[in-house]
Amino acid sequence: MDKPEMIFFDYGHTLCYEPVQDYPAGWAEVMRHAVRNPQGVTAASLAELMTDIYSRVWGSMRPHELETDGFKLDAEIYESLGLDFDVSLEELEYLRWRATEPIYPMEGVEAFLELCAGLGIRTAVISNLSYSGASLRRRIAETLPSNRFEFILASSDGAFRKPSEWIFRRALSRAGTDAGKCWFIGDDVRCDIEGAARTGIWPVWYRSPLRCTYKPAAKAPPECPHTVAASWDELGGMLRGLI
Repeated sequence: MDKPEMIFFDYGHTLCYEPVQDYPAGWAEVMRHAVRNPQGVTAASLAELMTDIYSRVWGSMRPHELETDGFKLDAEIYESLGLDFDVSLEELEYLRWRATEPIYPMEGVEAFLELCAGLGIRTAVISNLSYSGASLRRRIAETLPSNRFEFILASSDGAFRKPSEWIFRRALSRAGTDAGKCWFIGDDVRCDIEGAARTGIWPVWYRSPLRCTYKPAAKAPPECPHTVAASWDELGGMLRGLI
């Protein structure tokens, strides 16, 4: 394993911890901003409808490594229901996400990002996400205000999601670098580790002791060469050892 020119990071359960996913609270926040509601939609009925729609969309698309543009999906349903709001749809998405789940920096990640900056290692984020990239960039900026990410790429900004090679190739093209000069650090065996490996990026499996609240623990290790670390301090030690 060589010192990388650039490190790409996963977002959820890698850079940031999301202890709660309260989707009904998110849809309730949406309805708090409704100023026109001709069909008498309630927060509970909207939550039930959107849970069903998202489940069916994800079930159809994600097995094919395709992503949902959640922002457009939400906008289409709101318009179909005759809903208008007292804030922009961009702000509404952000407020819904904040109400759905708080996010916090993983312990030690800020020091690791500072180490990368001090060593001249470039950084960026590649995240599987149905929320818009704009909302993701806003939440990361609030949670990790000292970050120096060159860009933050959400799968919702395009058509493909990890482990598709196309989202990794898009990030490499945007960065103007070669896969062999990069690391990808993430927690998901299939999407992050095996996906990065099949694109030629060196994968680092971040195995936080914190339980992930929105997906089960991996049943088997990655089927590719990789590095494993259980903390950002451990990863920092590895990085210093390559200098």
